[in-house]
Amino acid sequence: MINNNPSFDLNTRTLDFENEKVTINYVSSLCSDDLIAYLVEGITNHRGETLKDCLNNGDVKDEPDYQKAMYSMLTGCAMISYRNKTYVLDTRHFPSRSVEEPETEKSVRGSKDGFNESMLTCAGLIRRRIRTIDLVMNKQTIGKNNPLDVCLCYLDSTVDQTMLETVLQRIKEIKNEDLVMSDRAVEEMILDQGYNPFPLVRYSERPDVVATHILHGHIAIICDTSSSVMMLPTTLFEILEHVEEHRQTPIIGTFIRLIRCSAVLISIYLVPLWLLLTSKGTIDLVFLGQVLLVELAIELLRIATIHTPTSLSNAMGMIAAVLLGQFAIDLGIFSEEILLFCAIGDVGGFATPNYELSLTNKYLKIFLIIFVGFLGWIGFVIYHVILIGYLVSLKPFGVSYLYPLYPFDGKEMLNFIIRKPKTKRGS
Repeated sequence: MINNNPSFDLNTRTLDFENEKVTINYVSSLCSDDLIAYLVEGITNHRGETLKDCLNNGDVKDEPDYQKAMYSMLTGCAMISYRNKTYVLDTRHFPSRSVEEPETEKSVRGSKDGFNESMLTCAGLIRRRIRTIDLVMNKQTIGKNNPLDVCLCYLDSTVDQTMLETVLQRIKEIKNEDLVMSDRAVEEMILDQGYNPFPLVRYSERPDVVATHILHGHIAIICDTSSSVMMLPTTLFEILEHVEEHRQTPIIGTFIRLIRCSAVLISIYLVPLWLLLTSKGTIDLVFLGQVLLVELAIELLRIATIHTPTSLSNAMGMIAAVLLGQFAIDLGIFSEEILLFCAIGDVGGFATPNYELSLTNKYLKIFLIIFVGFLGWIGFVIYHVILIGYLVSLKPFGVSYLYPLYPFDGKEMLNFIIRKPKTKRGS
């Protein structure tokens, strides 16, 4: 099978050991050249009595299953065949980014390291922060023809064992082949998310955030080739937290959290409430259309900015100034009030600490504007009855998505609103 593959990075070396042929198969784009050279040298110089001794590597094992050996080779290991036996030797050296601060989770103070696309690097960054033998790194291989490595990280003494068994069972049942979008695909399959718009897990590229969640009994899932680690179970209020709140003094952290939560509410409700107050119970389709057009134009600019090269960012800024600036006002396309309120609302959206939640809030706001524009206060009430009922029904892995608001827990709710100082008791 290997010999019939014309790929330039699939290499085969044939050596002699005790007058018998030794075949080494490896993928050069995923292997360390130094380790391969050291391996070849050990065999040619007979550095031991047996071939296994010549390999001279602590991570060498017999692999009777040829398909598993082939998979190991395709993940960067060297596959050695000798006397109807197959050995697998770890020679992996993946192309990867350096460890650097995540762009979307920056903090003024604190650590500046972040995960990259190597599962081994991600696991190491977590172990640097949790130095206990109780930390478990449970690696699983999922998928069928295109397997993917995932790692479940948890503290064996604090994790909910029932939830852990459920997660493991769902992961082992994954047989799909299209797992290239690794973390997103795994999330959808273990949660059976369907068309739910709300994020049911929390993603982070910061090792300190992930380590904190693990210490509090959460499960972290590392997907190979993904720089984001997912944490579950999570709630809406946990998603609203940001690392900067815990890097400042308790009183400053509390103010930052309150301002951030206020910004999230403003991003959702400012424009719909303004529309309600100005409409005075009448339906103005022209006015409603202008508001929706501005919201969609801002969203279009956001999407275009993501896909615009840095060298063209100035041109994008000029287009935005024409589209949503004084020129549009002079032509009578939009009014000053519409642009002002929509802009303030979208600035509040940028303050949302979770990217997935900010997108959800954006589209929920558009639906709320439509309800309010056609039905007024009745639409406002109907919308919230549907939304609150849906949020109450969300219970990923048996945990209420609105906890500690529902079911209400006064102590935990107060802890969310006010960041308490740390004490010697660890409270």
